[in-house]
Amino acid sequence: MSVLRRKRSRPQKDVEHQIRHELAAILPILRIEECAIELQTFDAASGTAVLLIKGGCAECDCSPATFIQGIETQLKLKISELKAVLATEAPTG
Repeated sequence: MSVLRRKRSRPQKDVEHQIRHELAAILPILRIEECAIELQTFDAASGTAVLLIKGGCAECDCSPATFIQGIETQLKLKISELKAVLATEAPTG
């Protein structure tokens, strides 16, 4: 008879560090200059990360918010604790 084992959850600090690391790897792929995407908060209980998007591409219609679904997908593939990603944009001006 096999015994089911619960997956150990990592400390919130470790998950936040990995989210920041993965964001640093994703941002250059987007090729949006004058842009920053930062982890604002992570709620370990719900598995929800809130990302703060700053800047954008002045020469095109795309914004980092346009790519949030792709960013969410990539983060979820790498971080098992992550269940949802929400984005907020920093006020301009």
